[in-house]
Amino acid sequence: MSRSTRPLVASALCLALAGCAAVPDFWPARTQTAAAPTGIAGAEDLIRALFEAPDWEGTGGPRQARLAWMTPALAEASLRLDAATDDIGVGMEPSVGSNYIHVTDARYQTRATPWGAEVLVRFQNTRQPRETRFELVMTDAGWRVADIVGTDLETRRTWRYTNMMAETFAAVARGEGPRDPS
Repeated sequence: MSRSTRPLVASALCLALAGCAAVPDFWPARTQTAAAPTGIAGAEDLIRALFEAPDWEGTGGPRQARLAWMTPALAEASLRLDAATDDIGVGMEPSVGSNYIHVTDARYQTRATPWGAEVLVRFQNTRQPRETRFELVMTDAGWRVADIVGTDLETRRTWRYTNMMAETFAAVARGEGPRDPS
């Protein structure tokens, strides 16, 4: 995002979220936490369960399915985005870096962070190498994903789900929207 488009994106995000939540409350704050390295195993377990579920819909699906692994703020933002884009969302599934979820050969690496935990998953999706980093925070309901950062290992393109959502909300506010990827 260029410096000149940042105010536009921020304004569009504010418009899209008007009446839903105050902008400072929208994205979970990454505050220092006392998460002990031994406590991060639950974060990896959550991500493993997602990748190994045969019917996982990624960032899609009903509210309860999203709340089972996302922070409430991220789940609500993704639901609002789906409503604003006729379920197209950001135009791809950010948890796997593709329009399709067909994951094989997943390998996990977990570490404690100042805000909670980070689970890096390296895998094949539709026979293409992928890498996704899940940033997790501890909530009253347990570990939840606060953001998703993906990298396409072939192109080295990196994205952050919350940034992609903000850009998509801005495009919708301008009268442009994501196109159906299929």
